[in-house]
Amino acid sequence: MNLLQLLRLLFKGPSPRQLAAQLRRPHGFMAAQVGERMNAANRALYEGAWNALDLQDGMRVLEIGPGNGMFFPELSGKAQGLKLFGLDLSEDMVREATARNAQLLSSGQLQLVHGTSDRMPFPDGAFDRVFCINVVYFWDDPAPHLHELRRVLRPGGTFTAVLRTRSSMEKMPFTEFGFTKYEQADWERVLRGSGFIPVSTIVLREPEIEFLGVRFVPESLVMVARPA
Repeated sequence: MNLLQLLRLLFKGPSPRQLAAQLRRPHGFMAAQVGERMNAANRALYEGAWNALDLQDGMRVLEIGPGNGMFFPELSGKAQGLKLFGLDLSEDMVREATARNAQLLSSGQLQLVHGTSDRMPFPDGAFDRVFCINVVYFWDDPAPHLHELRRVLRPGGTFTAVLRTRSSMEKMPFTEFGFTKYEQADWERVLRGSGFIPVSTIVLREPEIEFLGVRFVPESLVMVARPA
């Protein structure tokens, strides 16, 4: 089942505005369902992100917006001795991720934090890799978030953002509410304006879907950047 089919199944009742609010910060009685459905919808995007991270043994890796943390166990096996961190805006998602990842947490391999990426509770130069999936749309002003990312990245570290293209997002009515949409050149301008240098971009194409009578092939961008 693809992303839009999952969303239509899960959110048959809420308005597009309500749906957008849940995707920004899953909360309340719908939070658990939101987390599970987005896991299914985003698996291919996680694979794309992990391939781009170029993980090496002993790296410290932060995911911004990990939701219920389903993918941390899999990520932990991508290299030896990884130290993983998750920062999420949703208290409900941090609670879900904590329950799901008890073993990684108790071993010290994973730390989970409730917070926002424009004011991160981490020291300077804390991470070799930072990544996020379907998050940057919700940064009303990306500059403070990217400033913080530059601060917490070690020399030689990279930031990988996975985002669906504006042309794909515009076919989804809920993105009218609180989403900032980008094509590749748009996000590259944002990165350069905040002191990052784009390094590489991979285009991921999903299977063709139909939404409200319109058939299209969604595209996502896996975009890697490093501080200038």
